[in-house]
Order: sequence, then C-alpha cells, then structure tokens
Amino acid sequence: MEKQSEERTEIAALRVLVIDDNLPYASGLAELLTLGGFETAYALTGEKGIETAYRMAADAVILDMNLPDINGFEVCRRLRRDPRTAHIAVLFHTTKGSVPGPRHEADGFLGFPIPMDQVHAMIRGCVEVRRLRYGR
Repeated sequence: MEKQSEERTEIAALRVLVIDDNLPYASGLAELLTLGGFETAYALTGEKGIETAYRMAADAVILDMNLPDINGFEVCRRLRRDPRTAHIAVLFHTTKGSVPGPRHEADGFLGFPIPMDQVHAMIRGCVEVRRLRYGR
C-alpha cells in the first residue's frame, strides 16, 4: 500500500502541458491527465504552448504535430534550444500509423487511441530519462 502512495505522489508532482489546436481534445486530455493525478494545462497554438511551458515549468509536453501557427516539430526544436525548457520531455501525439521519421527531437510518440495507463507510463518514463540527463 505504501508503494502506491509513493507512486501517486510522484505522479502528482509532474506538470504536463497538452498543445493541440482541437479544443475538445486538448481540454479533454488535460482533464483525463488531471484525474490521473497530474497537474495540467493546455494551449491551442504552438506560440501559446511555448509561453505556457515557460510559465508552468512543465515536466512534459504532449504535442500535436499539426498546429495552426507553427508545426509541432518547430515547437519541439524551440523547447530543446532554450535552456529554460531543454529538460522538458516532449511526446508527440498522433493517430496510429502516422509516426514521423527519425529526424525529430521528441522523447516519444503516443499513437491514439491508447489506454490512459500507458499514457501515464510513457509520461513518467520520458520525464525520468530527461531528469537523469539534466540532473533535475
């Protein structure tokens, strides 16, 4: 029982930002992550997402590849180049079968539909790898 409470505390500490231009999807995914114990926010454009990532000190970003202002690859690149956000785990989300090629800077890919427990595990795993890399 103690192990579950420790795991819950670890999850609760993680801040996840959803960047997607589809309002029902972005808000819905953020709500599901909140119900799973994460602190969440969402943004509907790449520029607003980058700004929100700074402001909320995000641990992870779930990022749509197709945004109305700048594409997800560019958002990821900007997050990676800025020392304030280089430590953030970035997971692209996409529909099954449309994973981008090898020249990307994301930590992982979520092919929806996917069970939420797998989403939680991917977030935690990618954040842990980034923390080990950046000593946070």
